[in-house]
Amino acid sequence: MKKAKKTRRGPGFIPVLVLVVLIAVVAVELMDLGGKLKSGRKQVEDLQTQKQQMAWDNESMRSDLEKSDDLEFMLEKAREAGYVFPNEHIFVDVHGVGD
Repeated sequence: MKKAKKTRRGPGFIPVLVLVVLIAVVAVELMDLGGKLKSGRKQVEDLQTQKQQMAWDNESMRSDLEKSDDLEFMLEKAREAGYVFPNEHIFVDVHGVGD
């Protein structure tokens, strides 16, 4: 008697299904990771801009601190902040306002 030859049909349904699900999960995770990477880059860029702005502010404050002994400079800063001398009157020209 001859033995019947077994025909090889391929891997089967379940291993293929597991492989497809695994590939889908990896693809979703990669897309999520890409989004997080883009968000992280944006955050780094924002922080670098904020750092630069703070450096400029610090330099400005350092310059103001060095001039703190100068009376004219201090008077100018006080006027910018809205301070006035006692019994001093401030007049505001409203002519032309609302035209």
